[in-house]
Amino acid sequence: MIEGTPVWFGPAERPLFGWVHAPADGRSDGAVVLCPPLARELTSAHFTYRVLARTVARSGLTAVRFDYVGTGDSSGRDDDPDRVGAWLRSVGEAVALARRTGAERVALVGMRMGALLALHAATSTPVAAAVLWDPCPSGRRFLKEQRSMYLVQYGVAETVDRAGPSGPVDPSGPVDLPGYRYTAETARQLVELAAASPDAPAPERLLVLTRRGRQPASGLASGVPPSRVDWEEVDGQEELLEVEPLHQRLPTGTVERIAGWLRDALPPAPHPVTVPTRREAVMAGDDGTRVVERAVTLGPLGLFGIETEPAETDRRGPTVLMLTAGNDWHAGPNRLWVVLARRWAGFGVRSLRFDASGIGDSPVGPGQKERVVRAPEAFDDVAAAAMAAEPGDPGNVVMLGLCSGGYQAFESALRLRPRAVLSVNPVLRFTPPEAATGPVDPRRRIHIPVGTFGRAVRRGGPVTLHRLVRAIGWWLANHLGGRRVPAMWLGELVADGVDVLCICGEHEGRQILEGRRRAIDRLAGTGRLRVDVVPGLDHALMPFEQRRAVTETLTRHLADRLLGPAPREQTAVGR
Repeated sequence: MIEGTPVWFGPAERPLFGWVHAPADGRSDGAVVLCPPLARELTSAHFTYRVLARTVARSGLTAVRFDYVGTGDSSGRDDDPDRVGAWLRSVGEAVALARRTGAERVALVGMRMGALLALHAATSTPVAAAVLWDPCPSGRRFLKEQRSMYLVQYGVAETVDRAGPSGPVDPSGPVDLPGYRYTAETARQLVELAAASPDAPAPERLLVLTRRGRQPASGLASGVPPSRVDWEEVDGQEELLEVEPLHQRLPTGTVERIAGWLRDALPPAPHPVTVPTRREAVMAGDDGTRVVERAVTLGPLGLFGIETEPAETDRRGPTVLMLTAGNDWHAGPNRLWVVLARRWAGFGVRSLRFDASGIGDSPVGPGQKERVVRAPEAFDDVAAAAMAAEPGDPGNVVMLGLCSGGYQAFESALRLRPRAVLSVNPVLRFTPPEAATGPVDPRRRIHIPVGTFGRAVRRGGPVTLHRLVRAIGWWLANHLGGRRVPAMWLGELVADGVDVLCICGEHEGRQILEGRRRAIDRLAGTGRLRVDVVPGLDHALMPFEQRRAVTETLTRHLADRLLGPAPREQTAVGR
């Protein structure tokens, strides 16, 4: 089962989404509100916050984690006005939610910009304690650091050389960060956000955790007596926030330290916990339309997902299944699944964005490890989601995915025969995780193996004649099997009436085409296959203009190809 209780809360016109994690015995000594970072750091820290919430709950405290308005699953958009003010009000709403659980004493935990927002929110929402985890010294510094990363990554390092990481941030126009674009107003508000005033109310106790060797910003502990402030250094933030998600290491030691400190800061005051149960919200979509979102659980394992559908118009077409990419959560790459779900609901499309088992907010299956990318259990997860989305016809779905999600959409489509596949930058060449301890799952038909014959022989222990024969068979099947040629399995999908759109950069495009452009062109001539190879397309769609262009292509394709009567001859699942 999922950990915690998903809940919508806050103003009816701008609902917020969050989770309440209560102690197992239903009694608590207080509550802790977890204020997440911003932008790409929010995605990087999402699972760590889930681990922190369950650790806090095990210690006897209630944990509340949430998304600020305009982030994650909460209502709102990137171009909303007064975003920083709205984020501060979101913290206040989360504290009010924590108090409604029955807690009299509430603490705040904030990482990076979440620490700065928590500190400012505490000036108007009295709290008993606060933890500032790797705090940004100011909004200006946060923008400079993120902007520098963006400029270096996308080939304009000379701009960084001139300005330096402490150079100017121009708030006269939109500011691009990795995966996000802030309006000029949002950038100006962040530039003005610094450590709290010494005259402002402050938490009763404070723990400041800084990276080793990094000088903490002045003003972070203003108003708190020195005897009530703990200053400590921690490791692991670089491995959490500054690496590719596939290579992240969770800072479990820091999580345990924070939970222990909070246990000491909130003395025993046992009370029964009241957990709100609001699982549905109505919010504004694009063009003034309204959409309904619901927290749902899927299949026998209870995978977590968010269902989005129109509130005022009739449903049209199939249900869109939005698959997770890598270790990202169900909000999608740079919140893209949220944006698309609410936009598509405006013209009648229902969607379901969900986390695979062991990823995001979904439980882990028996014998499965958490956060395993491309786990073989994903086959079961997608099938369970399809059955839950369309019980009468689980083939009447559209599978949407990026990166590993794009790969899984194709693999699952060969078994489930959906209405359509929308795949962005699918990665086909990789080593399946199960190959480290045994044979590759036989359901894998299209991945392109990475490795040598020698590795196949050595896998799994001493070489015996039996293992040598098996290794030869494995290597031949994986490297010489014609069914792995994309033109072959794409042909199968097209022949079965599956509509396929693949958008990819040049690297991923080479894996799809594999020197068989003529065969792909013949399949495209049927009208059921489209492969768009976009020069310079970033794999994770970090640049705003690329993300917008892909969004438009997906939306036009969905509207033009998939919102009429189903042009298919069969709806059977699997083969």
